[in-house]
Amino acid sequence: MHPLLKVIKAPSLVLATLLLATACATAPARPPVQVGSGDPRVDPVTGGPQSGPDSGIEVGEIDPLESTQSSSAADAVTPSFMADRDITRAAVLLPFSHPNSRVRSEAEAMLAGIELALFEYAGDDFLIIPKDTAGKPSVAEARADEARSEGADIVLGPLFGANVKPVREVLNKENIPVIAFSNDRSAAGGGAYLSSVLPEEEVRRVVQYAASKGVQYYAFLGPNSDYGRQVEAAMRFEASRTGGEIIGSRFYDLSNGASNEAREIAKIVKSASARAPGRVAVMIPERGISLLSVAPLLPYNGVDLRRIKLLGTSLWNDKSVWREPTLQGGLFASTDPEIKEAFIADYRRIYGRAPSELASSAYDAAALSILLADDDNLRYNGVTNPDGFMGVNGLFRFRIDGTAERGLAVSAIRETGPEVVEKGPVEFSPGGS
Repeated sequence: MHPLLKVIKAPSLVLATLLLATACATAPARPPVQVGSGDPRVDPVTGGPQSGPDSGIEVGEIDPLESTQSSSAADAVTPSFMADRDITRAAVLLPFSHPNSRVRSEAEAMLAGIELALFEYAGDDFLIIPKDTAGKPSVAEARADEARSEGADIVLGPLFGANVKPVREVLNKENIPVIAFSNDRSAAGGGAYLSSVLPEEEVRRVVQYAASKGVQYYAFLGPNSDYGRQVEAAMRFEASRTGGEIIGSRFYDLSNGASNEAREIAKIVKSASARAPGRVAVMIPERGISLLSVAPLLPYNGVDLRRIKLLGTSLWNDKSVWREPTLQGGLFASTDPEIKEAFIADYRRIYGRAPSELASSAYDAAALSILLADDDNLRYNGVTNPDGFMGVNGLFRFRIDGTAERGLAVSAIRETGPEVVEKGPVEFSPGGS
């Protein structure tokens, strides 16, 4: 192994190979496997942190443009310095040439997260092969076929649900796992695992927390969109699971305003909170300007905010809304910010900007791939280890259906920013969620 590529692992990572045995559903819960801390790699000469993926150290990555050329042999995409090695190959399928500049920027941020995990944890026998999907299902399918012919052991990506479906069809034939980043639940399964944090997970966590604080009645006020209906359905399910009751749901089209729907929900909420003060919650899954225009409609229509709780999703983790008086004390679930502090600092130091949420998801997916490759367990039953994994986005494990169960934190909005009121769990209970 090249001396500058040798990974200096934290003790928890050294123990990972001992912890990653498959457990049956009835076995006692064991600690999750640490897949990445976000701490910088230690320089073997100075003892300080190395500067990062662009420090001149050889890492296993090929040019994404070159990788889009079809090849029938893995050797065609193997860098010369990795020749004659037993290499693990991870293809990275992302929309680097998407027509939308925000999507292109997100793809680059995700690749940066993957590179950082490669730099921090991989040895000199792990290769990533970036491939441009352009965000098109037909192109993604072709790139997946290339990855298969080039000997990919795992695929990280694609980003969009419509792209995941053809990719998983190609790779499932060869039992090649796909860790994708879509939040489209229908894209999961068939060998595809979704590394993104699904809205259902956020709703599950915040409703469970609210129920533990005495909330029994739930109302919904949100956009008439796929996302809005996804959140409302999740709230309805979780309320039932925790013994709660849905007292009303209203969907609005913001182009027409939300005044009528807010007035109707306010009437329902005022009646319920008069009978059961402190036991009523209203879910508003909005962001930014839209949230600032919708939330104040409740007190405007006579809702006493001291008698209810406001609930949201990770869309509320936005500094532009934190000073809104209506939202003070409002609750939402998200990945634990304290866990990812080291990752954010290292990413910012190396790339000069803060990572996106998907960059951290990509980092965790790459770190997990490297860990499983080290243990020669880069297959479906390795990915779905029931003990779960601990990454920079906190505790997670993949279910058999391809969705991810998350150990999220709950935060309350304050003027100075979100305050964590309940940290995420550090291990899963046995037998599933």
